[in-house]
Amino acid sequence: MDLIQDITDKAGRIAEAMGLELVDVELFRAGKRRVLRIFVGKAGGVSVADCAKVSRDLSVLLDAENVMQDEAYVLEVSSPGLDRPFKTLQDYRRNVGRFVRVSTREPVEGKLVVVGKLEGVGDTSITVDADGQARSIPLDLIVQAKVDIRLS
Repeated sequence: MDLIQDITDKAGRIAEAMGLELVDVELFRAGKRRVLRIFVGKAGGVSVADCAKVSRDLSVLLDAENVMQDEAYVLEVSSPGLDRPFKTLQDYRRNVGRFVRVSTREPVEGKLVVVGKLEGVGDTSITVDADGQARSIPLDLIVQAKVDIRLS
């Protein structure tokens, strides 16, 4: 099993036990150290206490099993943030009912960017209500999708 998959499995089990969803795992080098970023989410938002508990539990597990092979690393645990691009079907499902900005590699009904309310998520497409018109967008055409932040 590769390192990222091993970390993802462990972090996913810890997050799930706390009622959280593992959203993403990033591992990269910063100078002599590695930085391990874990992103978790839940309906209603993630608290600082949630992040601290995941960090403590995961750190103990990674160190006990020597997953990082005695290499120095920094562990960061946070929520993904509103403006993070969607990466998984669960990202889309979590944001049904919100306004989204979807960029596509080919025009969908004449547009490369569709902005509107995410109404539905299927296995192969999403439905966005743009100006009162439902638009079906195939997932394989999407280059980037994220929440369209609106200030009242």
